[in-house]
Amino acid sequence: MKILVLGAGAIGGYFGGRLVQAGADVAFLVRPRRQAQLQSAGLVVRSPHGDFTLPVQTVLQEQLDTPADLVLLTCKAYDLDAAIESIAPAIGPQTTVVPLLNGLAHIDRLCAAFDPARVAGGSCGIPATLTGDGVVHQLGPFHRIVFGGLPGTAPEALPKLQALHDLLGRTPVDVALDEEMMRALWEKFSGLATLAALTCLMRGTVGDILHTDDGAALFAQTFAACEGAAAAAGYPPRAAASAGFRAMWGDPASKLTASMQRDLESGGPTEGAHIVGDMLQRVRAAGLDPGALPAAWCHLQVAERRRLAAPGG
Repeated sequence: MKILVLGAGAIGGYFGGRLVQAGADVAFLVRPRRQAQLQSAGLVVRSPHGDFTLPVQTVLQEQLDTPADLVLLTCKAYDLDAAIESIAPAIGPQTTVVPLLNGLAHIDRLCAAFDPARVAGGSCGIPATLTGDGVVHQLGPFHRIVFGGLPGTAPEALPKLQALHDLLGRTPVDVALDEEMMRALWEKFSGLATLAALTCLMRGTVGDILHTDDGAALFAQTFAACEGAAAAAGYPPRAAASAGFRAMWGDPASKLTASMQRDLESGGPTEGAHIVGDMLQRVRAAGLDPGALPAAWCHLQVAERRRLAAPGG
C-alpha cells in the first residue's frame, strides 16, 4: 500500500515517521526547503517513547504523477484549499483520503473535490511541534490517532484502513479504527469547540477560567450547546467521550489551553472559523442556547481582522 503524507511537520512528520518505522511504503509531499532538510538530515523525531532518525522518501507537488492508495492529510484548516490542490494529482479512482483535521467543515469540501467514496474520517491528538531546524518534538507522551469509514466511504477503503491500523499497531502510537467515525468526529468537535472558545475568549488556561465566578458555568453551558448540536445532527456523544471532556475542564489546577489559543497569542492565523464559527452556526441551526460561542467567535473575528490589517498581515 502506497501512502502519501501531506507535509512532514509536527503531525505528518510524527505519524508518517511512525509508519515508516513500521515498514510502510510512505512518501512525504513537501516543499523544497523541507525536502532539503529531510534529504540532508533525515526525519528527526524527539519523543518520550524514544527518539529516532529515519531516511524518508520525499516528493514535490510537480513530481506527483501516480495515484496513492491512501493519502494522510495533515494540514491546518486554513490551508485546506491549497492542500486539496496539492494532493489532487495523487487522487485516483481507488485512492482513500484520511484527513486529520479538527471539526467537520473539511469533510464536505473534500467530498466535493474528490467524491465521498474517496473520503474517510480521521482525528488525532498529540502535543508536538516542528522546530526551525526541522526536528519534530513530541512534547508529551499522548499520541492518539483514530480513523474509520464515513457513511459515503467506498467499501474497498476499509481494508486499507485496517492495514493502516495494523501498521501503526506495530508502533507505540495509540491507534483505533472506529466503526462510528462520524460520531467520533462530532465528539472531538464538541469538546474542542468548547475548549477553544473558552480559552481563546478568556486568554487563559482551564484552571484560570475555573477560578473565576462564572467559569465553570460557561464551560458547562457551552459544552451542552455543542453536544446538543451533535445530537441534533444524529450523533449524540457516547458517555465515555462526554465524561472525558467534562473531567478535562473540571480541574482547577489544569494548565490546559487549546492550540488555537496559542496560535492567537502568537499573532498567527487560527482555525477559528473552522471550529468555533462553524460550531456556532450548527448550534444556532439547532435552536440551542450557544453559551460562550458568540462572544468567542466575535473575539476571534476581531483578532483576525487586526492581524490582516497589521503590516505584513
